[in-house]
Amino acid sequence: MANLEPKTSLRPVTLLGLAVPSSVRPATESQPQSLTQVVQATVRAVAEDALRRVARLDAGVPFQPKTLLAVLSYCYARKIYGSAEIEDLMRRDAHFRQICGQEFLGARVFRRFRRENREILQGCLRDTLQRMAEAQARQALTAVPDAVDFSEEASRRITMAMFIDSMGLDED
Repeated sequence: MANLEPKTSLRPVTLLGLAVPSSVRPATESQPQSLTQVVQATVRAVAEDALRRVARLDAGVPFQPKTLLAVLSYCYARKIYGSAEIEDLMRRDAHFRQICGQEFLGARVFRRFRRENREILQGCLRDTLQRMAEAQARQALTAVPDAVDFSEEASRRITMAMFIDSMGLDED
């Protein structure tokens, strides 16, 4: 008996636990694609009143808790750990300088923010790492490996930042 179904070479690929034909790409227009977009989306989900301030209420944009959370989440996700290195990076970034009106964050501000908001920073970094892994998996039409513990990885990166700062490894 003849089979009238067309023959194709489409094989299902596991995408976050679901079988998806390789010819079908998920709609990703609404999904954050870049690290910057992922960090922005993750930070937006954090309640402003959940963060502890490390500067005066009238301090400029760079000293706002969500700005600090975004900067540290972004840097730690990129494996930039030392507070002095992050300070230098911010000083050299023309776009950041323009947005922040030439107000610069010092390494002490980053260290204090990390200390005062460690749990929220760790959660934001965990979510950022997980969302980036999911975005990369969507692009490759594969699944995020089950063995990845994003909470542990976020904690490890924050511990690394604390270690580098304590050793003065990134000081001038």
